[in-house]
Amino acid sequence: MVTIKDVAREADVAISTVSNVFNNADIVSEETKQRVLAAVEKLHYIPNMNAKLLKSNRKNTIGVFLTSLQGDFYRVLTQAIHLQCRLNNYLLNIYVSNENSPDEIYRMIIASGVAGAIIYHEDLTGDYVKRIATVNIPMVFIDRDSKGKNVSGVVSDDKLGASMAVDHLIKLGHKRIGYMHGNESGDDKHRYQGYVEMMQKNNLPIDENIVLRGFYEESLAYSEMRSMLAGGVDIPDAMFCANDEMAWGVIQALQDVGYKVPEDVSVIGYDDSILSAYYGVPLTTVHSPITEMGNASATELFRLLHDDGDKSGTVTKLSPKMIYRSSCGKHKEK
Repeated sequence: MVTIKDVAREADVAISTVSNVFNNADIVSEETKQRVLAAVEKLHYIPNMNAKLLKSNRKNTIGVFLTSLQGDFYRVLTQAIHLQCRLNNYLLNIYVSNENSPDEIYRMIIASGVAGAIIYHEDLTGDYVKRIATVNIPMVFIDRDSKGKNVSGVVSDDKLGASMAVDHLIKLGHKRIGYMHGNESGDDKHRYQGYVEMMQKNNLPIDENIVLRGFYEESLAYSEMRSMLAGGVDIPDAMFCANDEMAWGVIQALQDVGYKVPEDVSVIGYDDSILSAYYGVPLTTVHSPITEMGNASATELFRLLHDDGDKSGTVTKLSPKMIYRSSCGKHKEK
């Protein structure tokens, strides 16, 4: 078994230096750190106190690496992956890396001892992906159009979903349509692109005063909407929100100052979370194929793990669909 001494010898550094690299100590130069990481890759060393145990479990353990566990999206996604793991007699470990750097996430994956990784993290790109592939850990990225040897992607067409939502509002006669951003992520970027392009296609202006950011959280979306309503800005005809939780926050903010949904303002969410049909005002939303993404990512990972011949990655693209409920109505002149 490869030990930390072997890594130190290969990198021509002291054992303490290797340990400092694993612990992300600031005292190690970038050049030395890269030399140690190169030695880790070459020797397939797992830098973990439980490395022996992890290696023994690696054959039947899948790792899911996420930026968060907050919200219905992650619950539904991980449940779908877990079910596929059970059906295929694999264990599932979940790792959350919200504020970690790409270098830390890379080392987390290497140290995990998993047979394969399902990754929902935009910062892990380029050289880091290549490094992981060299130690023979197959990867499937969620919401990223990536493919290569031992690397696949599963994506949902968020731009299409957003276009469908805005098109629905326009067909109801709404012209002054606002947008509630999530965080600065790929899915929010694509949803915002769909919003912008559909507004431009219909020659409708975008008022930046009603383009807000709720970071995918109900409470923050509520605060942003209340601040906008208190600021003397003309209220929008409709609000399109990048997820359902933010849509609930927007609806509550509107109701708390006396507006009615959908009589005064129509609201659309995104994801079709499990509670969206049961909210005070049943939410019109875009159904994001979250369960399908979980199923497809796990299925593709098992293919990469068990197919001795073809290790070429693929990209699976899934389509959203509109779910029509009570939070949208025809435009009425104010």
